[in-house]
Amino acid sequence: MKSLENYWKYINDALNQKLQAGDFDEPKGLYEPCKYILQNGGKRVRASLVLLASKMFSNSYEQALPVALAFETFHNFTLIHDDIMDKAPLRRGIPTVHTKWDENTAILSGDAVMIIAYKFFEESGKYVPQLFRLLNKTALEVCEGQQYDVDLEVANLQDPIVSEETYLRMIELKTSVLIAACLKAGAIVGGASDNDADKLYEIGKMIGIAFQLQDDVLDTFGNEATFGKKIGGDIRVNKKTYLLIKALQTPQSTDKEQLIKLMSSTEFDEKTKYDHVVALYNKAHVKEQSIEKIEEYFQQAMRLVDEIQLPDERKGELIAFMNELVNRNY
Repeated sequence: MKSLENYWKYINDALNQKLQAGDFDEPKGLYEPCKYILQNGGKRVRASLVLLASKMFSNSYEQALPVALAFETFHNFTLIHDDIMDKAPLRRGIPTVHTKWDENTAILSGDAVMIIAYKFFEESGKYVPQLFRLLNKTALEVCEGQQYDVDLEVANLQDPIVSEETYLRMIELKTSVLIAACLKAGAIVGGASDNDADKLYEIGKMIGIAFQLQDDVLDTFGNEATFGKKIGGDIRVNKKTYLLIKALQTPQSTDKEQLIKLMSSTEFDEKTKYDHVVALYNKAHVKEQSIEKIEEYFQQAMRLVDEIQLPDERKGELIAFMNELVNRNY
């Protein structure tokens, strides 16, 4: 994301310096997997948003660096455990921790990554108690979101839990509250008022939900050349997405029955299944409904940006980031 590029090198350099300082060397069986996940890239979006928010309310962002590193590290902790639960072989194009080592190593090293995040927070000076409360609240909510995700995954398509309300709550907890917390944490360290910090939190929630809804749309209707992975993955593995849930609301019972049959089986030819599901999606106009919902969240977020008590030029980076998100095709 070009709007955050100015922060990437700063974050990467600082994180590498921390990890190479000697505090996380022995035993290698514990710390090598920690360094492996933390140093293997990613877009550093969450850490960048901490710095961006801090800079909005102060003349610099260096004071927010420990907080940015803490949230980035916490995020990677969640990825290690997510990958174990999902049995995912790859993360960022390389083997996941449990694949490269084993599940026991991944569980233990994941726990260590979480504790490293806490150690980074210790450097936040007078803000430590407030930031710890925010992180702990967020961490528990992420766990709640993961449980909703598990519940949705194992539910059959006619179960009442497979609903728009539950799905939106799941992505709010699993994805957007961490983005929200990063913006609020940066604002706190930058000296924002409680009111403005809370507004940034709500902005983070809105754009986080919109981001995941965009992923749902792009996975089915995106361009492989720009999206960066094969289109139709969600359909192939019968993943419950916003598109599917909206399509299941169709008043046409025969269409609903056909969709349930297609999205409850792995026996269909991959391309045939994709084509039939997309035809049903198009008939139900779920792409248009999804885009409308995404725009609704972004508009809510932009209204909150207008309410923040800062000159317009101080909000420029945040607005650029939001515009990049709403127009993305990757």
